[in-house]
Amino acid sequence: MITPGFFGMYNAHRGLIAAQNALSTINHNISNANTDGYSRQRVDLMAFNAYVTPTPSQLTAGQIGQGPILQQVTRSRDQFLDAQFRLSSGALGMDETMRDALRQLEGILNEPSTSGVNDALQSFFESAQALSVNPQNTAVRSTFIQQALDMVDVFQQQGLQLSDLRQNLVGSPLSPSSFETSQLSLTVDDINQKLASIAAINKSIVSTKASGAEPNDLYDQRDKLLDDLSKLVDIDVTYFDNGQIDLTIAGQTMIKGVDQFDSLQALENTGVAPTPDDVPALVSTVNGAVVLNDGAGDEISRGKLKGIIEMGGNDPNLSSIRNVMGKLDNLLGTIVEQLNILQVGQVAPPLPAGRDQDGNLSTDAMFLNDATLNPGQGLDLFHWKVNPAILSDPRLIAAAIDDATVAGGFAGVGDGRNALAMAQLKNQTFASLGTGLVDYLNSTIAKLGIDSQSAQNGSQNQRNLTLSVDQQRQSISGVNIDEETIDLLRYQRMLEATSKTISILDQVTQTIINMAG
Repeated sequence: MITPGFFGMYNAHRGLIAAQNALSTINHNISNANTDGYSRQRVDLMAFNAYVTPTPSQLTAGQIGQGPILQQVTRSRDQFLDAQFRLSSGALGMDETMRDALRQLEGILNEPSTSGVNDALQSFFESAQALSVNPQNTAVRSTFIQQALDMVDVFQQQGLQLSDLRQNLVGSPLSPSSFETSQLSLTVDDINQKLASIAAINKSIVSTKASGAEPNDLYDQRDKLLDDLSKLVDIDVTYFDNGQIDLTIAGQTMIKGVDQFDSLQALENTGVAPTPDDVPALVSTVNGAVVLNDGAGDEISRGKLKGIIEMGGNDPNLSSIRNVMGKLDNLLGTIVEQLNILQVGQVAPPLPAGRDQDGNLSTDAMFLNDATLNPGQGLDLFHWKVNPAILSDPRLIAAAIDDATVAGGFAGVGDGRNALAMAQLKNQTFASLGTGLVDYLNSTIAKLGIDSQSAQNGSQNQRNLTLSVDQQRQSISGVNIDEETIDLLRYQRMLEATSKTISILDQVTQTIINMAG
């Protein structure tokens, strides 16, 4: 007959093993308390199958317990909160990217300042006013020309800086290699690396699960990658009982089970819709060749990638880089057009040319559009220059009007009425702008400031929301040192008690053996 003492030894042994496993798990938790992405683990103990004696006995009435066993080691995780966090993280990634780009835009325009477009406009029109008062003064004429040079230079320098900023974000045909080194391409590469890592972990998880073990640390590694990935691009994750996941980006399957089904690529846009000017680079799936930023079908909607696409695009409702470049192009184009009309006249509606210092009707436009200047740039902003003929001879500036009331049409070298008309352009309204020159610039700067502040506030609010969701996650999956310490003491007492039980049973056994001998 099997005695209760027999079971006592095995019960104590199982309790000892269970306590050791629990202590090992607690130690694992404490050691990883500050490990990013780690989820708290817990041991689940259960009573081992009770032993039933084959025959009734007063000593062993009913079932005899056989101690605890480790059922499984589980990790504390909430998939709903994970999904909420990743959704919020994607919005945060987009907002922060747009915020940073808008800050750089503001830094380039640098308004108000003594070196921006506004100051250049003011200085130019002041020089035109001075010219209207002293048109016969060569120094005044030279100052007017210099201010015209400075004005065009400021416009173009800011335009080139904006072009470089856009190239850094999404690439440019001016530098084909930039499509490989742009922030868009680097972000796509980062996404693909994370996809490959997730697929590899998926395989390890399925293999481990098949062996009957719980791959908790592998789960944590995968969840950390999913968290990081969600800040780069919008993802959807489907979980399966065997531990594997399916993952889609913008509705396109990237990972299916243990296989990486597809990946992303960033390529130069050489098509016609959307135009390369509006969307310089396209993001598409490699195998499916589905474009995800062409405005048709599935679109990338969140994450850093979306922020880059937005700021590198040409949304008329957003102060994107290309949109601001277009504003500068429109403003400078209107200025040079109106000045050229006053300088050389126009056919329709008919307006006479002004007269230079020698009384001749002007035939030399003040500004020329030179396609060889900043070649490859599509906007006229980059091609305007002061006419070299006027640069070499300030007398060619048509400061005087063609006066039909005066014989020969020239009222003399002191006539500055055409220069006055040039100065008065500053306060006129133009159909091409919908307002005046200065007001148009100020509204562009104001819109940029509003968008930048909105992005700043939006990113801060989104950060707070993301942090709030993460705190809810941490309340479940984070390691609480105080709780772990309590559990450590509890299982330490269990270990000590079971060890003492084994020692006592060993003494009893030895006593029985000695008595029997």
